[in-house]
Amino acid sequence: MMNNTEGERLFKLLDQAQQLSGEYTGGYSYYFSSAQEFHATLTQCIQKLKEGDDTQLKEMHIWFAPTCDWDDLVGMDGVGLGNEIYELLTKMKG
Repeated sequence: MMNNTEGERLFKLLDQAQQLSGEYTGGYSYYFSSAQEFHATLTQCIQKLKEGDDTQLKEMHIWFAPTCDWDDLVGMDGVGLGNEIYELLTKMKG
């Protein structure tokens, strides 16, 4: 469950991740066959989360875990952002 401060911070970070992930094509990861598929799914999950669907936190937590989907598809350009999102999701899903 998120409080307002955590939620605002998470949405800001996720909006940055959505924008950055949209700049990549190709690649693959455990859950996604391309960066484009990840970007589309992330966009949908962010929207659901903003509408109050906290079940999205569990999926996102897996994607942003170190050496998982985010790192595979975005690479070094997004490591810091991914780690920040992962840490916040870990705290929030508690």
